[in-house]
Amino acid sequence: RYRLISQWPINKANAADTQFERRGLKEIQARPNRPYSSSNPVAGSPEQVFEAVYADIAVTAACVDCHNAHPSSPKKDFKVGDVMGGLVISFPLAKK
Repeated sequence: RYRLISQWPINKANAADTQFERRGLKEIQARPNRPYSSSNPVAGSPEQVFEAVYADIAVTAACVDCHNAHPSSPKKDFKVGDVMGGLVISFPLAKK
């Protein structure tokens, strides 16, 4: 599974859903070149998943201009090079 999340989502469905995702966004904001990762339990199950959050960095003026101008954007001052959110990747770990 993978998805984009942000502290400032234009689409509320792209907000962080879990404590892991909220913590991951804070960590990649502080250290964008270092993914935040962990093995976590699946709710209500003995299964474990590996999860990682990678920084989604604004690489072009088009990204910045679109987010800054969007009427639903809660943040209007992005600059090229800013962390705009994160890419969450998760997959199940093998059963022991």
